[in-house]
Amino acid sequence: MLNADEQMAWRRAHIPHRVRAAVANLDMKSSILQVHALISAHDRDDPFSWRCAGDSMWEGRQAATRWLIELIGVKMNKDGKLGRPTRKPPWPDVGLEHFDGGSANLFDLSNADAGSLAKIWKGCTQASSHPTHNSNHPPVDEQPLSRSLAVVVQHLQDTIYQRAGESLRDYVLTGP
Repeated sequence: MLNADEQMAWRRAHIPHRVRAAVANLDMKSSILQVHALISAHDRDDPFSWRCAGDSMWEGRQAATRWLIELIGVKMNKDGKLGRPTRKPPWPDVGLEHFDGGSANLFDLSNADAGSLAKIWKGCTQASSHPTHNSNHPPVDEQPLSRSLAVVVQHLQDTIYQRAGESLRDYVLTGP
C-alpha cells in the first residue's frame, strides 16, 4: 500500500502526466497544424522534424495508454485471455490496488469494456513496447485508443480520485 503522500504524488503528477501523453493531439486528422506548431519556427519548413514530432507523439501515446490500462489492472495473458498484471515483490510495480480502497479500485474484468482494454494493452505492447514480427496485434489506431482512454480516465475518476475528493481532469489541465 502506498502511503498518503505517495498516493497524492501519483494522483497529482504520475497519472496526469500519462493521461496528457496519451491524449496529446489525439484527433490526428485535425491536429497536423498543432503538431507543426510544436516544432520551433526554425524547423517548421523541415518535413523531417515535423515527421519526427508526430511519430514521437504517437509512440508516447501508445506507451502511456498501455501504462494506464495496466495501472487499472487489465492486460491480456500470453494465452490471449483477459487477466491482471503480475505485481510480485520485490518489483516496484504499482497498481490501483496500492491506493486507499485496495483491490476494489481495480477495473472489473467482467465489465463489457475489459476485453477491449486488454486488446488495446496487447496492441500497444506489441506495436511499441518491444519489437515483434507478424504478431497480428490488435489495432491501436486513433478510434480504439480514444475509446479506451475515455474508459480508463472515467474509471480513475470514479475510484481513487473520487475517494480523495479530487478531479483527475483538473490535474491533467493544471498539473506540473
